[in-house]
Amino acid sequence: MHTVMLAKQKGGVGASTIAREIGVLAARNGQRVVFIDLDPQATLSKWWNRRTAGTTGTPNPALAAVKPEQLLATLSQLAASGGVDLVVIDVPPSVHSFIRRVMDAADFVLVPVRPTSDDFEALPEIVEMIEQAGRRYAFVVTQAPTGRRIRAIDEAISILARQGRVAGVLRFRSAFPAAASAAQVTTEYETTGKAATEIRELWVFIKAELRKIDRAATPALARAS
Repeated sequence: MHTVMLAKQKGGVGASTIAREIGVLAARNGQRVVFIDLDPQATLSKWWNRRTAGTTGTPNPALAAVKPEQLLATLSQLAASGGVDLVVIDVPPSVHSFIRRVMDAADFVLVPVRPTSDDFEALPEIVEMIEQAGRRYAFVVTQAPTGRRIRAIDEAISILARQGRVAGVLRFRSAFPAAASAAQVTTEYETTGKAATEIRELWVFIKAELRKIDRAATPALARAS
């Protein structure tokens, strides 16, 4: 079982959007996915409730109702069940010590960042926390301008690359809120659209990171056995 955490220090960066997008895409690709929404705003949970209203059976992705103090126990139960491939965790914007505990439980941390100076200035603390936790991580540029304003994106990638890796760029596209309103994601709402393409590229990056984590763990497991 893999665990991906969406971490941020500023709100409004699109973390909940990314969580549901990659979760649904992973499920469509055959993985059994569970969302854990620790953000008090509950954006991910509210979207999931709209999506699953009136359905029968166990939805995929599923949603685990978890209190912060129950997180580690819940992750252990999900891993022991053998019935979950991916857990996607959305957290509130914070660098509280609790966020560090979530990071300790994550395999990979994705940090959404808008291409603004305010967002860049908020990064050092969250990056320091991730590095202290020793977790693999990457940034994803969100709400990037479309059209000819490419320079802002290039500058954002350059700034972020000095602090870590950049997983991809998600531009400000109407498909994201439109899909959310329909209780869908962009890969369902506008299958061949540009937003869906960007999400697929992001998921390819994340899958590659998770494979690297697995390969790194294999020698250690072999020695332990």
